[in-house]
Amino acid sequence: MNKLKEKIDPKYLKICVYASVTVITTIVLLSILYFSGGFWKTLWSMFTAVLTPVVIGGIICYLFTPIVDRLERLLSKEERPWRRSAAVAIFYGGIAALLTILIVLLFILLKGGIDEIRNLDFAEIKDFIMSLYDQFSTEIKSIESLISATDLPIGKAGDLLTGFINAIASFFSGLLFGVIFSIYFMLDGKNISRYWKRASMLIAGEKLNSDMDKFAKDADRVFSGYIRGQFLDALLVGVVSSVLLTVGGVPYAVVIGILVGIGNLIPYVGPVVGYGAVAIICLIMGQFDKLVIGIVILAAIMFVDGNVINPRLLSDNVEVHPLLVIAALLAGGAIGGFAGMLVAVPVAALLKLQFDRYLEAKEQKIAKESEEGTLV
Repeated sequence: MNKLKEKIDPKYLKICVYASVTVITTIVLLSILYFSGGFWKTLWSMFTAVLTPVVIGGIICYLFTPIVDRLERLLSKEERPWRRSAAVAIFYGGIAALLTILIVLLFILLKGGIDEIRNLDFAEIKDFIMSLYDQFSTEIKSIESLISATDLPIGKAGDLLTGFINAIASFFSGLLFGVIFSIYFMLDGKNISRYWKRASMLIAGEKLNSDMDKFAKDADRVFSGYIRGQFLDALLVGVVSSVLLTVGGVPYAVVIGILVGIGNLIPYVGPVVGYGAVAIICLIMGQFDKLVIGIVILAAIMFVDGNVINPRLLSDNVEVHPLLVIAALLAGGAIGGFAGMLVAVPVAALLKLQFDRYLEAKEQKIAKESEEGTLV
């Protein structure tokens, strides 16, 4: 036994013990995770249910706090207990009034459109569609054969519709609670910020907290430069599209303008939404001359927006390569849907900014080491 102890190297024995303990601990943890999958799934659902409205509320607060701050200063130049609450109430009251007006206008437009659809000559539309079918019958049959070959689960359309409705209900539920969180964030944002800064300093330490502050400033510059600029750009494009399409006599011009503005929040989506909406509405209404006019108007608006308005509104700090924009949109859509696509570009720009800073630091370090070597 003593000879065996002499042959065993204590150093390697210690390594083997640590490795064995690590493997056993990993197996035990993985087993716990595997056999308690339902518990962790429920816990994750609860976490996301709480996190989603908090994140939405934080985004709303971040975007519109400057407006509330401006309202607060306009109400009174001196610090008053009621000033912040009044500013928040005025802001959300104005948003509610604006949304009400938009909903009423959309209702009036849609009601008028329904009356117009009732008066349509559906026989003429049917003849037009049949003429298209006769012209492209070969291509249509080939598409039908391809769809049949893929054996798509058409019977699951009801399940897809149910899932879509549940997703919409979940979105609006999260948005409602997000608005409630944003109100509390705006009312008590200074105290919340002060508390978490103190906690961050005590937990992370001064150096790490300084790095986190630098990162937060970069994120604020990138996100404020992109999101606020993109929202303003979408508003301008939506208003200009509505006005010019109305002047051009395109049916449902205001509805198309609103859709174009919403679509313009995401790069490359606005033109697709605009052209698609004009094509569908004009074809249904049978106004083919207005289809050409609408497409020409939207093409001119998108050209001016892409080359003049959008670059001026967005900060230089969020300029990224088009390939990176497309990759970010794909990743953001896969992770977070519409909301993910909305923040994908600024997140990509922030990551690129941090990577550029890392490269600059490495270059400075190499240059400094080179100078020191030359001096020696």
